[in-house]
Amino acid sequence: MRGVKLDLVVPVLLAATLVAFATGSSSVVGIVHAGRALRWVALLALFAAAAALARGPAAFARLRRSVVVAAVIFLAVVVESALWSVNPRLTLERAATVVVLFATAASLAAGSAGRPELIRRALWGIVGGAAIVTVLGLVVLAFDHAAAVEQATLDLPARYRGYGENPDTVSLLLALCLPIATWLAFRARTRLELATAVAAALAFDASIAASGSRGAIAAGFTGTLVTIVFARSPVRVRVVATGAALALLAATIVVALAPKSKGEAAHQQPSAAVIAASGPPPKPGYENVEADHPFAFDIGTQEPGEAAPTHRTLFGLTGRGEAWRGALDLADARPVLGYGFGTEANVFVDRYANFAGGSPENSYIGIYLQLGAVGLVALLALLGTLVLAAFRAWARPEALVSIAVLATALVMAIVQSYIYSVGDIGTVTVWVCAFLGAAAVGRRATA
Repeated sequence: MRGVKLDLVVPVLLAATLVAFATGSSSVVGIVHAGRALRWVALLALFAAAAALARGPAAFARLRRSVVVAAVIFLAVVVESALWSVNPRLTLERAATVVVLFATAASLAAGSAGRPELIRRALWGIVGGAAIVTVLGLVVLAFDHAAAVEQATLDLPARYRGYGENPDTVSLLLALCLPIATWLAFRARTRLELATAVAAALAFDASIAASGSRGAIAAGFTGTLVTIVFARSPVRVRVVATGAALALLAATIVVALAPKSKGEAAHQQPSAAVIAASGPPPKPGYENVEADHPFAFDIGTQEPGEAAPTHRTLFGLTGRGEAWRGALDLADARPVLGYGFGTEANVFVDRYANFAGGSPENSYIGIYLQLGAVGLVALLALLGTLVLAAFRAWARPEALVSIAVLATALVMAIVQSYIYSVGDIGTVTVWVCAFLGAAAVGRRATA
């Protein structure tokens, strides 16, 4: 009975955790503070259920030894970086969250090894949580249009953000869930399951298209096509599904990049007069440099208001390229061990007129900035062992989900700093699905 109850509790907690993390980075200002606390409560509850499901340390023998070793090495680098961190306390706090997340994901994988029905329920829990977040976005749109839609700027049109802090927030989660919903559609046992999975996938894609998130489009359809191509279905079915996915991809790109009206120049960035009015006037004979030459516009413009409008294309980097180069220059100053885990937002400073963000928005550059080459190699080694473990467990249909989600996650990591940030909306989904593949063999694994 205890096992049956956990089989039902874990999917519910997975869904609740995703909703809690989405609430912690919501466009609705009044609930963000509560959501930031609630997400850690939800994660700890999920950890407790996962630990109970695993039933002791012996269950971890079901995980591939290579995955366990790679995870321990990465966690060791993360924790020990507090010794050289520019903010040791922050590093230890962030390291603790990663340890809890990895322990949760590993426990879920160990406890569900050889139990495909539990894995299916867990995946439905993830899709269900993402669906709730999607519906909440529509609720926000209905009652607070300004919160659900990001205002147009001089170079960018208005973009749908729904329940997320910005247009790329919820889109990240939905991109990761697209291949999961696709896999559930292929493995559906009833017409109702099939209809539900297809409806969820279409809803996720519609939200992504409205957001105009190019990274989410590229990543989500990468994982979706991986799922379709390698699905255990007749060739004819996969060919039809591939054609439908490519047609949907084309339509999504057209919607996301369709010309739309843009905002006034004043919406792009504040004028010098506005900036000057926000602080005390300079003494006679002195100049308010921050008003006339704001630090936030230091690179990419000569004067406030002179940033060249950028035209969004499918593969254009807009201001990200400048931010990446600046972050790499900072990282190269401490190339071996970096500045300490969790310090990315502290070290990176947005000085770029055509970029807005507290991090360089690239997970590979971000981990290099925090943990140097040692940390980057450790993270890539862990991801590599997870992919290899899923391929070795190919006899289990569930292994395909891990591969597809990891493919999505690795593409998304190019344009988002998230894969190591536990507080991010999509990080729980990535690691839970990744570790599920490491235990899909359902027996004692060694290498």
